[in-house]
Amino acid sequence: MKRHVKEVLTRSVVVAPPRPSVIPAAKAAFALTVPLVLVTVTGHLAWAMYAAFGAFCAVFGRYDGYAQRFWQQLSVGLVQLTAMLLGTFFSLIHAPFIICALVLAVIGFGANYVSHAARWMPPGPIFAVFAGGACITIPATTHSFIGVLLVGGGTMIFSLLFMLGLSVRRANLLHTLGAGYSWTPTGRALRESAQMGSGVLLAGIAAELLNGGHWYWASLGAIAAVTGIDAYSRVARGLQRSVGTCVGVVLTAGVLLFEPPIWVILVTAIIGQICIELVILRNYAIGMVFMTVTALLMVHMVSPEPASSLLIDRVAMTALGAGVGAVQSIVIGIIAHRRASNK
Repeated sequence: MKRHVKEVLTRSVVVAPPRPSVIPAAKAAFALTVPLVLVTVTGHLAWAMYAAFGAFCAVFGRYDGYAQRFWQQLSVGLVQLTAMLLGTFFSLIHAPFIICALVLAVIGFGANYVSHAARWMPPGPIFAVFAGGACITIPATTHSFIGVLLVGGGTMIFSLLFMLGLSVRRANLLHTLGAGYSWTPTGRALRESAQMGSGVLLAGIAAELLNGGHWYWASLGAIAAVTGIDAYSRVARGLQRSVGTCVGVVLTAGVLLFEPPIWVILVTAIIGQICIELVILRNYAIGMVFMTVTALLMVHMVSPEPASSLLIDRVAMTALGAGVGAVQSIVIGIIAHRRASNK
């Protein structure tokens, strides 16, 4: 037991070698800043989260060539848009919880499968589940679909055009559009996607049983603990998410304590996005600190609620989800080990 704990802790604190990240961070921040400023000055602050979810596609394929990056970001953007539309639809019809949880599990399964097939980097369905979960839990109207398509879809297109504009300076545009397409799902894609979907579902159900106000945050926590090459990596990732979330909640509390004006929240969220890109590939826990700050500020802008309940819920639901995902990963690891031993 001691050996297992030591291995998890060792993997939790490891820091990857530095890689060029300032320019990718600046590009991702620009793709988020322009849409956020536009929705704010036009008086559509309720649509800010759609801009954030659409802009997430800009963080993918940062170290690939323009051709591969274009197809990665396009597939991510389409998945994000689909997740937002699904979440908005089931929120609009006031679907019962179990249907919403199943829909989010399907989003987790589908996004993870596409991630495998299209070779997303960073891999995984966390942004899609975040988008779908937020949209499915925030009250929606028919007007919300305009926000999803206009702001979410528009931000995705803006990010792609921005990237293509950069490619014209260094590469042939036709080459960028014509090359780099990849769709090669491996044999494990279905199995791992099914594990991802079940983790999302189980964590969401556990959160609802405990009356979690933001139950989909538990599903996000489970994703971290279901992602990794082995059980040690998955449990370590769940631990990193929990610790990073706790620190991020403290920082967010410091921001919201003074009830700052909206422009301060916007600037802080954008700075948080830059910091995520600078550190997320070096250590997931540190990246989660800034991801928590940015996510909570975006949720607070769209659906203001008492900061104390928002922050406590974030910690509790993340820890619960990470625990559910870790247990699932350990059980799956034990089963796989026994099967291998019996062969």
